[in-house]
Amino acid sequence: MFLKRLELFGFKSFADRTRIEFSEGITALLGPNGCGKSNVVDAVKWVLGEQAAKTMRAEKMEDVIFNGTESRKALNVAEVTLTISNDTGLLPIDTSEITIKRRLYRSGEGEYWINNQQCKLREVRELFWDTGVGKAAYSVMEQGKIDQILSSKPEDRRYLFEEAAGITRFKVKRAEAERKLERTEENMRQVESILNEVKRSYDSLKIQSDKTISWRKLKDDIFNFELDIQLLRLKGFIQTRHNCESDIQKATENRSRVQAQMDAVNAELSEHMDEVNTMEGRLVEMQQKIYGLAIEERAKNEQNRLLEQSKRETKEKIDQLEIKKKALDEKIEILTEDTDEQEGIVHTLNKRLEEIAKNIVSFEENISLAGSRITENDRRAADLEKEIEGLGEKRLALQRQLEAITENIVTQLDAKLKEAGYSVQSAKNARDKIDTIVSQLKVLAAGRRKLFSDFASSGTQNDTGRFVQSAVGAFGEIEKLLASLEQAVKAYISVTPNFIEEFLSPEGIITQKRAIDARIQQNTAETDSKREKIASLKSQNSDLALKMEEYRVTLENLRINQAQMKTQIQSGEDQLRLLRRELAGQEAALRELENDLFNETKRFEDTDARISDMQEEIAGIRRDGVELTKRLEELEKTIVSKNSDVAGKREALKQLTSDIAKFQQQLEKAHLDLATAETEIRNIQDNFRDTHSRDLMEFEDRMLSVTMPPAEIREKLAGARQALRDLGSVNFMAPEEFAETKERFDFLSAQLADLQKAKDDLKRITEEIRAESTELFLATYNKIKKNFHNMFRRLFGGGRAELRLVDPQNVLSSGIDIFAQPPGKKLENIALLSGGEKTMTAVSLLFATYMVRPSPFCLLDEIDAALDEANVLRFVQTLREFGNVSQYIVITHNKRTVAGAGTLLGVTMEESGVSKLITIRLENDGEGNIILPAPEPFEEEDVEPEQGVYIPPHPPKRRKKAGAPDSARQDTAEQDDPGAAQTESTGTAPDQPSEQ
Repeated sequence: MFLKRLELFGFKSFADRTRIEFSEGITALLGPNGCGKSNVVDAVKWVLGEQAAKTMRAEKMEDVIFNGTESRKALNVAEVTLTISNDTGLLPIDTSEITIKRRLYRSGEGEYWINNQQCKLREVRELFWDTGVGKAAYSVMEQGKIDQILSSKPEDRRYLFEEAAGITRFKVKRAEAERKLERTEENMRQVESILNEVKRSYDSLKIQSDKTISWRKLKDDIFNFELDIQLLRLKGFIQTRHNCESDIQKATENRSRVQAQMDAVNAELSEHMDEVNTMEGRLVEMQQKIYGLAIEERAKNEQNRLLEQSKRETKEKIDQLEIKKKALDEKIEILTEDTDEQEGIVHTLNKRLEEIAKNIVSFEENISLAGSRITENDRRAADLEKEIEGLGEKRLALQRQLEAITENIVTQLDAKLKEAGYSVQSAKNARDKIDTIVSQLKVLAAGRRKLFSDFASSGTQNDTGRFVQSAVGAFGEIEKLLASLEQAVKAYISVTPNFIEEFLSPEGIITQKRAIDARIQQNTAETDSKREKIASLKSQNSDLALKMEEYRVTLENLRINQAQMKTQIQSGEDQLRLLRRELAGQEAALRELENDLFNETKRFEDTDARISDMQEEIAGIRRDGVELTKRLEELEKTIVSKNSDVAGKREALKQLTSDIAKFQQQLEKAHLDLATAETEIRNIQDNFRDTHSRDLMEFEDRMLSVTMPPAEIREKLAGARQALRDLGSVNFMAPEEFAETKERFDFLSAQLADLQKAKDDLKRITEEIRAESTELFLATYNKIKKNFHNMFRRLFGGGRAELRLVDPQNVLSSGIDIFAQPPGKKLENIALLSGGEKTMTAVSLLFATYMVRPSPFCLLDEIDAALDEANVLRFVQTLREFGNVSQYIVITHNKRTVAGAGTLLGVTMEESGVSKLITIRLENDGEGNIILPAPEPFEEEDVEPEQGVYIPPHPPKRRKKAGAPDSARQDTAEQDDPGAAQTESTGTAPDQPSEQ
């Protein structure tokens, strides 16, 4: 991976669209002061997401847009496009080239693009996580940044180590987990609040339910007591009826007996009293009818009174039922609207739950696929290790052959030289001539470097022409010297004996040595290739593991949102069931009420009809009574006149008549009592039916089992009624409401337990991330600490350097102190070092970091400005060594640094205020552009790891219940919200494609 291309338009001084092509290795960017070299570095930082205007050397971000000159108008947009080669697959996008583009309008609106797809700033930053590239990484090093690293607070230096350790994504994940933990705790507080409120209702309804149950039991007792009293009354009147029927039978028998005596007397007077007897018979018949009519009239009047009373009571019930029906109609209408609304809410939640379930299945498949790829990579790496081991054995055999051939060469060469009488003086003369020509070439090379330095300090197109002319002349001198060098070499070869040709022949020993050397190089290349493949597989596995962890966290979030969504749906369905149950209850009550209203109305109409019939019957009885009374009076007068002549017999009959009258009176009284008993029996039955809507005769069997005295029953009835009054008002729906509240209380308790479980899981995730981050950071820190010490000794030619954690007990928040001891000085804080020493110390730290996690490319902005010539040589030598690992783009004025580059980029400002680019490719890797001193002997030293460091333990893995499938595991928390899921389903607000 390397920086391939940079396109600028309207950015700072690059008013025209400018395309900069970069190559691998070292590229030097040079030009006079103020021509816009640093704007190239600013452009790279800006397109990678830099948000601080001061970092861009501006007052506000809109200042990066070209503001115009005396001859040009200002532009309204700035655009920078960065193209990166991704052949190594370091970035998580499956393309060989990745293009990042940022655009800013003068109105303040901003846009980000990845491969021509508009995206958010967060996506750009996440793309470069843990690669060493980014606005907060170490891919851009400026003089000011070096001062910041060395002069800032110890805590501010952590970003270098965190980026190298690759824990940036862990910090973001930990922050997200902590935010979710806060939301889960807030949900727990809400559920606890609701639970406490429900608990109060639970306790209150429990008391009301018990009170209602007691009320119902008392009502049952009162009903039973009233039933027993009515049964005892009914039993008494039935007994009275039985006694009356017995008395009627006895009175009838006595009357019949006296009547027989009267018949005997009348028989004696038959001839005189036929007519009288007939009249008296009619008289008796009329009297019986009159008495019967009187009894019937009294009974009818009593029945009419009871019917009038029943009619009034029925009318009152009808009025009350009409009021209740109207209230129920209104309540049913409200409940129907609430039910329809709740059904819509539940339907919407179910659709969202289905979407979350589909996402869960997709992430589970991704995790499974990543796991399979890791297993396959591990297998391939193991096979490559075995192949490397075989190549190592072959290389050892070839090296043993090479040693034998080398020894043979020395032996044969010594013998051949002695036989040939080798001319030492001739060879010495040829060698002296070659040395003279090489010295002249070195002088010309120095002149070439001066030529490039002059070009670097010039800023016009005319200077470029003069540079080309001078370069052509210099290269002509070099060609002449190379021709002389070729003749000198031939002269040197001519003085050598012919046996050299034998050594170099196809069958010669030198050729054999070269063949073995070639095989060893091929073996080494194959080994290096396979090791690179192993490293690539391990890197892929690391990326796959990180992706699996991201998938798992996302999966856990989805499951949390799923649990929260299910909770909402369950709550909605519970509420819907409650509404439907209440609606059904109210509709049933309405049907029952309408049925009662119909029955009462019918009873009212029947009673009214019965009253009318009864009144007509009473009027008819009265008319019959008056008629009979008149006829009776007329008959009595006739009898008196007829009996005037039979006084004697009549006197006898008088006594008999008196006896009959007495028995008749007894008979009438018995009939009257019988009618009264019958009326009371009907009244008891009717009243019981009206009061309890039950037929009293249903309990006829119970009548015989009632043994308690009526007084005791009335006493218990009074006690039950008093207890009922003492209960006061009763909530008749309390038992049902209590059952529903208990169900909700149990549900909320279970939900609180689930949230507690989710909270524990989030704490475990946070602790796991903290532990892993600490281990990664500490391992990286100790490596950089060792590399820093050795790189410092290498660049300074000795001395020592240290890194120290300010607070070893808090690795993830501890600052980092830097101590340096150049040769001949005491170990001291870097604040006391000179400018050049500070720069070299910072360079040591930079390269020490690159030895652990190199950035794919690095921009160095005049960091060699404070270095002397010797330190510049060390810096360039080290830079060239790292040039095979990373791509370096160096802004410099130093001639030696320029001479070590493979490509030169010149920035000029032919037009005032507008930068222009010139590219010069040297077509080499910088090896011949500078004569470097031989590396000083250097031996690496071991450095003790940081001591007294606290490493937090990994939390224990959550144990699954026996037999529970993996899919049953739910970590919480989206529960998007119960309303989180609802943010759902991702848990974070989307970034805006702006400068924020």
